[in-house]
Amino acid sequence: MQAEQDTPQWREAYRARAGVEGTVSQAVRGPGLRRSRYRGLAKTHLQNVLTGIAINIRRLGTHFDTTTRPNRRPTRIHTLCTQHGIATAA
Repeated sequence: MQAEQDTPQWREAYRARAGVEGTVSQAVRGPGLRRSRYRGLAKTHLQNVLTGIAINIRRLGTHFDTTTRPNRRPTRIHTLCTQHGIATAA
């Protein structure tokens, strides 16, 4: 499995999966998509579609936001790794 994960084809497939996983995670954490407010397939489907629209609008707002945000301070583990010369992901 580790040798397979070093191939460009696997990385390309995983890149697509990672994008979808992020979207699903955002939908579950924010509006609580795991549970439906309504009974019935039609109403549940409508809720899911409206949730998707809301997520897209929020992402568009974040994309076009021009205000600069201050950088977050580094975590303690990041500071410790930097002090000891251990490589950290940027």
